[in-house]
Amino acid sequence: MTTEWAVVAAAEQFTLDPRNSGELTFTVSNPGNAPDTVVFDVAPGDGSQRAWFTVAEPQRVVPGQGSVSFLVKLAVPAGTAPRRYDMTGFAYSANTAPEESSRSSGRVTYEVRAVAPPRRTPWWWIAAAAALVLVVVTVGVVLLTRDDGPGEPRVVTVEAESLIDGATVESPGKSKATVAAQPDCCGVTWSGGEQLFFQGLAIGDRVTVTVRIPADGTWRFAAVRTTSLDYANTVFAVDGNQVGGTFLGFTPTVRKTEFVDVGTVQLTRGAHQVTLLVVGKTQGTSRYFAGVDVLRFSEVVSPAAAR
Repeated sequence: MTTEWAVVAAAEQFTLDPRNSGELTFTVSNPGNAPDTVVFDVAPGDGSQRAWFTVAEPQRVVPGQGSVSFLVKLAVPAGTAPRRYDMTGFAYSANTAPEESSRSSGRVTYEVRAVAPPRRTPWWWIAAAAALVLVVVTVGVVLLTRDDGPGEPRVVTVEAESLIDGATVESPGKSKATVAAQPDCCGVTWSGGEQLFFQGLAIGDRVTVTVRIPADGTWRFAAVRTTSLDYANTVFAVDGNQVGGTFLGFTPTVRKTEFVDVGTVQLTRGAHQVTLLVVGKTQGTSRYFAGVDVLRFSEVVSPAAAR
């Protein structure tokens, strides 16, 4: 019997750095009861090449009703024409031909930007730069000898359930996923007496909330999560870009975590979209639930800026 693999990308696009490199997680799930060995690969879109992509451990055993995640790294070679490209991830059983059991993810895009060549600096610019360095050093010495006290980094802490009114629930498979505020239960006390309770029913279900950031800068994202016997494996995305790895939601009983570090993101002042996406599960259940108690964004202040 052919395994009906399910392949889900953690985001709809790669986020590329200034050198046009990036990475994205794909989750492959086995909906059957028997274990099977899956092979994961990449299908490049028009104008791109398979050599641009690297897949870590492309062949793995997936238990029945289980899932595994594959990290795909993308490195676009210099000189590639700047424009939008796309790709898909696909999976097939190792003991069958790809065309017999292959299943694909949705289309994932990435924007290649032009990399400016190095510019030659005229000699008079060198002299001006040297003078500027002297001024900067002088000012730096003055600033370093001042004692204004360290700046306090800002912290944005939000009760997740307080964001439900403006939340958006998406279910690509029309599973009728829902989100609600769940009061303390099952021996667990959540901050504020409630948690954001996402009742997903399929891989790909997601809920998006809006968080406001007070200033441009680098922010460390963390969350207090809930686990249980019918909770799914999930990832976070901020403004459509995956942040951090997969959070495993299964425990035999309901439990609340401490703050779990998700990752560091560059954010501008204003509203940002935080998405919780179902990518799989590790237990035999038809539910893909998830719980979030608190979201926290902590400003990352460099040692120099704190002086």
